[in-house]
Amino acid sequence: MKQHKNIYHIVKANLCVGCGICEDVCSKHCIQIKLIKGQNIPSLSEKECNQCGLCLQVCPGKGFQITQQTQKLFGNELQIHKDNHLGYTLANYAGYSTDHEIRYHGASGGLVTGLLSYLLRKKIIDGAVVVSFKKENPFSPSTYIARTEEEIIQSRSSKYCAISYEGIASEILQKEGKYVVVGLPCHIQAFRNYERISKKLKERVIGHFALYCSATKNQDSLHYMMKRYGVDEHSVASFTYRDEGCMGSMIAKDENGKVLLKKSYLSYYIPLHGFFNLSRCSLCVDHYGELADVSLGDLQIDKYKEDQIGISSMIIRTNKWHEIIKKAVRDSAIKIESIDDELLKSSQMYAYKHKKGPGIRAAFTIRKKLGLSTPDYDIELKGYYNYKFVLRELMNYACRFIGRHPSLWFIIQLLDRK
Repeated sequence: MKQHKNIYHIVKANLCVGCGICEDVCSKHCIQIKLIKGQNIPSLSEKECNQCGLCLQVCPGKGFQITQQTQKLFGNELQIHKDNHLGYTLANYAGYSTDHEIRYHGASGGLVTGLLSYLLRKKIIDGAVVVSFKKENPFSPSTYIARTEEEIIQSRSSKYCAISYEGIASEILQKEGKYVVVGLPCHIQAFRNYERISKKLKERVIGHFALYCSATKNQDSLHYMMKRYGVDEHSVASFTYRDEGCMGSMIAKDENGKVLLKKSYLSYYIPLHGFFNLSRCSLCVDHYGELADVSLGDLQIDKYKEDQIGISSMIIRTNKWHEIIKKAVRDSAIKIESIDDELLKSSQMYAYKHKKGPGIRAAFTIRKKLGLSTPDYDIELKGYYNYKFVLRELMNYACRFIGRHPSLWFIIQLLDRK
């Protein structure tokens, strides 16, 4: 049997996360990211491939040595401590942007947008890797390097669909400067992997900001939601998953600014369940972006649940970024207050139910029983394990099957009677 020293096996085994970084690192330019059934999939020309193995070296889909890598990155930071779920932690905060417009229109208080704007304004960075929707196609995400505050603000709010970062690392390597990469944990893993083999990339990317992630959805979920709520996709000129305060609402508008659809976040997101989740997400152990310098996400718990405008939680893992963020507070760009590990973890309960626990053990067990490949991690998957979690994971398989077949989408709607 032919031995592949490239991503062929990763794609065939359905372990690809669709990050797109393999396209940039390929020395023969024989990898191209294509959107297939709502997912970003690498298309490989094996005739041109020289089996150099670089694409495998950067690939987060095959798994990563989370204990070893985080120890090397953060283990020597002063006052650092480690939590089984959060990873290494120097300080935890609740916070938001002091700019009301950014806070109101950005997911969970606009802390990411407000902080990135500050970093650009103070010339701490020359650009930030962010994601927005294309003007010519409001349902198609576009990853780019924002070099102005206007471009940062354009990227505000969450993007709950598969996103590829192809071309970004190449652009950073071509143009000198200091950059922050914002992405999901898998995107951060990919960049960290690339930086291990590229000194120049490591020097230019001075910050990694991760967004907490339970799972991401394929882009077909967007088509389903428009169909579900009776909106003609061709009439939509602007779209956002979350806008107008706290958890916010999904809003679609036409070219004249007329609102075609407005649904509160919880009322549309929960009924989606796992129907459009990427299967690789069920095998991920990194909810909090443990390889990132700074990680951010929702904080809907205790007194913070009462907030109607928006508040984020934030994990800081390096003294360097802790000092930068404290300076942003002194300059009144953001406002923060300390929170402890337990409060932060309680706000993200999925991390206990699946990541590093019995849920992911069930997912691994099923795949192995079926003779399928699983990611390689250097941690022991713990947690009480029984048939309840196996049944739940089998249900997730069924949900994903339905999501991949538009002819079966009526089942999703039958389950959502709202």
